[in-house]
Amino acid sequence: MKRTPFLTSTVLTAVFCLVIVALSGAALFVFLSREKEQVLQNAFRQTDNLSRAFQEHSLRTVENVRQVLESLKEIYEKRGGGVIGTFEEAANASVARYAIRSREAQGTLFNLLSIADENGDLVLSSQRPFVAVNIYERPFFRAHLSGVQEFIVGEPILGRATGKWFIPMSLPVEKPDGSFGGVILASVDPFYFSLFYRQVRLGPKGFVLFSGPTGKVLTGTVQDGDPPFGKSIAESNLFRSMMSREEGSLTCFGLPDGEKRIISYRKVAPYPLFISAGMSLDEILSPYYRRRTAAVLAAASFTLFVALFFAAAYSAFSRERKEEERFRNFFEQSSVGFAIVSPEGEWIHFNDKLCEITGYPREELLERPWRDLTPPEELVGEMKVMAKAIAGHWEDVFIEKRYVRRNGTLVDVDVSTKIIWKNDGSLRYFASMVQDVSERKRSERLLAKRAEELELHREAIIESMAMLAEYRDRGTGNHIRRTKEYVKLLLERSGSAALFPEKDLPLVWQSAVLHDIGKVGIPDAILLKREPLTEEEFEIIRSHPLIGSEVLRRAEERLGSASFITYSRQITEYHHEKWDGTGYPHGLGGEDIPLLARITAIVDAYDALISRRPYKEPVSHEEAVEAIRAGAGTHFDPRLVEVFLRCSNEFREIISRIPEENMPPDPLQESRSDT
Repeated sequence: MKRTPFLTSTVLTAVFCLVIVALSGAALFVFLSREKEQVLQNAFRQTDNLSRAFQEHSLRTVENVRQVLESLKEIYEKRGGGVIGTFEEAANASVARYAIRSREAQGTLFNLLSIADENGDLVLSSQRPFVAVNIYERPFFRAHLSGVQEFIVGEPILGRATGKWFIPMSLPVEKPDGSFGGVILASVDPFYFSLFYRQVRLGPKGFVLFSGPTGKVLTGTVQDGDPPFGKSIAESNLFRSMMSREEGSLTCFGLPDGEKRIISYRKVAPYPLFISAGMSLDEILSPYYRRRTAAVLAAASFTLFVALFFAAAYSAFSRERKEEERFRNFFEQSSVGFAIVSPEGEWIHFNDKLCEITGYPREELLERPWRDLTPPEELVGEMKVMAKAIAGHWEDVFIEKRYVRRNGTLVDVDVSTKIIWKNDGSLRYFASMVQDVSERKRSERLLAKRAEELELHREAIIESMAMLAEYRDRGTGNHIRRTKEYVKLLLERSGSAALFPEKDLPLVWQSAVLHDIGKVGIPDAILLKREPLTEEEFEIIRSHPLIGSEVLRRAEERLGSASFITYSRQITEYHHEKWDGTGYPHGLGGEDIPLLARITAIVDAYDALISRRPYKEPVSHEEAVEAIRAGAGTHFDPRLVEVFLRCSNEFREIISRIPEENMPPDPLQESRSDT
């Protein structure tokens, strides 16, 4: 029997476990790196799409404002720069009407539309009532005054006339001589932009910024934060990237709030304006961090599992080595046979004691399959047991069996088999210890035979005692045998058999035949009297349950507690009690009467009715059944009567199998009452 060296197996298992842990760690690292990269790519793609959409919206809005201002500029310059008190005064011009309709259509966009002259004084305003305001010091006015002709989008300003923040968007106007004539101004509500931006959920701390060429935020929104307009991003990497490229994506802080974000931006060309959309890096990576934590925990659990696997394997190797050493020691014992058999059923090794038990020389036994040692009638059952043990991955199997010796005789053996498994769960071999138990089995068989003989003797004594009581009353042996069958049938059909220990059940129906043992104490002159009994004679007859109980009590005192005597006393003493309490000797009623006595009362009455007695002729089965039915609730337990009625045909079958024997001729044909 070749054995894998313990040290080699341990080292190989350790190397295997380390390789598995290393590979799983590397796979986890690659997986997490790729997942993080994918999450960031998705976030950059999302912010880029948002910045594109917001850039288009911002460009359309600025262009709309510019068109409105150009329309107002045109009508104002055509009138020569004269004072127009209200926009309604300019309604006779189609372009002015268009401008007015545009302002009304964009009512949520503008806080104010106004025109200032070359001195910065408002000469026209959409505000009602008109408020005189000078804007000479405003940066956008000073820029146009200095010669800037382009459309200007300025930094947010708190309006003097409206008291509201606005984004100034302006164009210069000229007098007929070409000199500076003032400014056309649109005070654009910054919340017009931010309300649109808020329609998109950017996650906690996500933002959309609309910023100017100096890095000042014109308008925007910060998710779950304060409006950002007026803040500066001039010192951020975002602004520096805007100044170098018209569009792009990067990871930086953006706003001076300490929150790192993934940001995509685009220039609102042709204007020096930028729109940027950002999402919190921590919020973007939060689901990834949770998955990473779960993956790391799973990897740690797997590593722990591998460590436990190694510990278990090491323990298994150690246990296997000890088992093999123990098995080898078994071979040295000469008191028992020992054998090792391969999964294919071939002998690997056995000791001399097995040869002695089977009677085969070693060389001859080696050539003989182990199955040939088992009698054919026992082999099938043994193979089923072993198949079940292998399927269930058992470790131990014990079988009591016989071997066929070389000379053809049978020897009783106890076979204790240890099933040895490989580390991969496959079967390695069977190691069996075989003990010759022939002497013990012979003793057991002898004891069983003696016990059977004692049981037969007890049955014979019980039946003899019962026949002694019945014979004086013209009873027969068949009556006794029928009584046992009746009681057994009613016990089983009523479910009452479950109330008794299984080993006591034969004693229960055997004990029932002693129910009239007390009749041995009744004088023949009364017991066999053919004439009607007197009241005094009836009283003597009614004493037989107590006589029988006393006889059995004395037997119980002599023999000690014995189940069959206990059952017999219950039946003997109470089987003439009636359900309605009118019976004897104690006048018990209902369930106060022991169950066995209630059953015996029914079967005794039935058999008495269908049997011939010196003082009566038998009645038919049907008449007997009707008599029992009529006694339900008065003489008999009604529930047991129902059971009796359901199985009455089986009572008829018992009579057919065990018929009433011929009685001696009865010289007197007078009838008397049945006691």
